[in-house]
Amino acid sequence: MKKIALLIATGSVLALWGAGAQAVTSSGTVGATLTLTNGCLINGSPSQNGINFGSLDFGTHPATFSTLTTQLTGASGGNSFTIQCTTSSYTVQVTGNTNSSAPGTVVGTPGTPARYLVNTTNTSQGVAYSIYSDSGYNNVVANNASIPVASTTAGVDNYTLYGRIQGGGNSVTVVPGTYTDTINISVTY
Repeated sequence: MKKIALLIATGSVLALWGAGAQAVTSSGTVGATLTLTNGCLINGSPSQNGINFGSLDFGTHPATFSTLTTQLTGASGGNSFTIQCTTSSYTVQVTGNTNSSAPGTVVGTPGTPARYLVNTTNTSQGVAYSIYSDSGYNNVVANNASIPVASTTAGVDNYTLYGRIQGGGNSVTVVPGTYTDTINISVTY
């Protein structure tokens, strides 16, 4: 009887142990998501800040100049900067410039909006200038107004700017030196 009881007890333990060893499968899901927003390549780069749009370099001239002009020298070469966006609903604007207040002494005829190149060593000296969207200097670029596309090549829009100083010195009282300003440009898309 002891053998039968021992066999029954062992069988019960083995049955319980065998039942616990059966595999259990749990299942569920993992969600994968990607959200893409509109983007632009400016001069071929996806950067959003610190973009080099180029420069307006009036060059080196005697301080007795009358009128000076220049065209944008693009950051990627040529005389324009390029924009290619995933949307056609974008705007390019000049949002202002660093030197919009007249320094103490100004040479040249101030435009609207006011822009001044300021002497880097004598900040009380300035030269008034204006920027334009056309080579005929007919369309002044206003702050916060869209700059028109100059041309489009293979889906890439090209923009350019022109600078002009009018009513220059023709005077020996103009302070020689380097004059600078920073023009702020934004692309909104």
